[in-house]
Amino acid sequence: MRKNAKRIFIIDILILIVVAIALGVSMIWSRAIELSLGLLYEVPADSADSSEIVTLKSGVRVSSNGGAELKVHFVDVGQGDCILIELPDGKNMIIDAGSGTRELSSVTNSMISYISTTLGDDFHYFDYAILTHPDSDHCNALDNVLNAYPSYVCYRPNMEATGTNFTDPGKSDLSVGAAAKNTAAYRNAIAAMYQNIDGTDTTVYVTDPKVDEQTIVGGAGDDAYSLTFFSPLSAKYTDNNNYSPIMVLEYRGFKFALSGDAEKENEKEFVDKVAAARTDGIDDKYDIFTDEFTVDVFKAGHHGSETSSSQAYLDIMTTEDGAANAYYVFSCNAAGNTYYHPRQQVLDRIVAIGATNDKIMRTDHHGTITFVVASDADGYALSCSTQIAYDGDNTVGADTVANGGNTGDNSGDGDNNGDGDNNGDGDNNGDNNGDDENPDDNKGDDEPKDEWVFVYRKLGSIKLTWAVVSWASYAVLVVLVAAHMVWVSVGGNAIPKAKGGGRKR
Repeated sequence: MRKNAKRIFIIDILILIVVAIALGVSMIWSRAIELSLGLLYEVPADSADSSEIVTLKSGVRVSSNGGAELKVHFVDVGQGDCILIELPDGKNMIIDAGSGTRELSSVTNSMISYISTTLGDDFHYFDYAILTHPDSDHCNALDNVLNAYPSYVCYRPNMEATGTNFTDPGKSDLSVGAAAKNTAAYRNAIAAMYQNIDGTDTTVYVTDPKVDEQTIVGGAGDDAYSLTFFSPLSAKYTDNNNYSPIMVLEYRGFKFALSGDAEKENEKEFVDKVAAARTDGIDDKYDIFTDEFTVDVFKAGHHGSETSSSQAYLDIMTTEDGAANAYYVFSCNAAGNTYYHPRQQVLDRIVAIGATNDKIMRTDHHGTITFVVASDADGYALSCSTQIAYDGDNTVGADTVANGGNTGDNSGDGDNNGDGDNNGDGDNNGDNNGDDENPDDNKGDDEPKDEWVFVYRKLGSIKLTWAVVSWASYAVLVVLVAAHMVWVSVGGNAIPKAKGGGRKR
């Protein structure tokens, strides 16, 4: 009996240790647990004591009803690119930061202001920064952004940054014979990627879709998300735009296709790779592109250049039904845009696969475009909102986006290796002759909305945080285990021996 009791004591103690460790580890996800259990809940701001309000900026990102959410901002930077992504687990990402049609200090201040306003005063570092390719309309503000908000992990193109008295800090990671780019914008962007954060070096990858470890993943269970690289598939290109990666961001079944300025050569390599994957019998990430694969948001390549967003590429990224329901995003600018983006041919191509006017989103018409994947009464849904925040050279119109493309001559639309440094004063000569959009489409974007805040439930004066609830429950468990051990020690586990004189064998 004594030996039996000792074994039970050991089991009881091990149970306490395991539960304590599990509870300790669970503190990492305390905010998510509090939200899922309803310990944190929303109330109108005007009914909450300011001392009771809980900020969630540095933790899990939540929607108004408590579920995790994804936000993708296509920031209006004129003829350039900047994508800000708020990931569901509270991490943040920036893809490109540059403009070819706006004065650099103005666009830099605009980007940093938008980041600060969107992510809050307690935001200091990006978790991920991706530079798609070295042209300045994608990188001439990136150094200033990363100097203000360094990134722990960066992705760069396989192209050496060169210049007088400058050595690319990542040269040894580039492929042998990699092409070079000698511009201040690219040098400064690359240098900013390699700065250390609080004495710790950042991790910088040369974007390579063949290295599956570069895939960005996060979250857990149903809230898992991923950003996967599918191109570029060659080490060297004659057109700088083709270093841009084709990427798919996925969360809760919603997919975003992003491709920087990838041109027809890059797209064709990707299309051929997908076609081969369907018959090669090899299990790899390209197998996701089945006949049923379709994206919910399609970012048009190269601002709507006619040499991007090819029919074959669109066919892989959408189905017939999916194409009609998807959003199509163009990061472009009317004033000073000598490349006449987006081209009418591309808009016609997108309309032909089923896109509707209300789903074609242009930064020159709509300003910054934000997509949110968040929970609602029926599960998870995708929503889109716009914010016109720039009042300089950007001409905002109400012309239909489907028939409002630019049909100017073809100069500069092919191999744009001029860094996008279009600071001219040229007017947009495209014919915007479409029907007017519904003027109420963006109505309410700037209207004041009821503010809601998070507070803890209480038991009397005690806030029911996950720490309080979990450790209070643990204390009860300790009492129960102690009682069990006392019961065992006084013979509660004694098993009467069978009587009889049977002999042992």
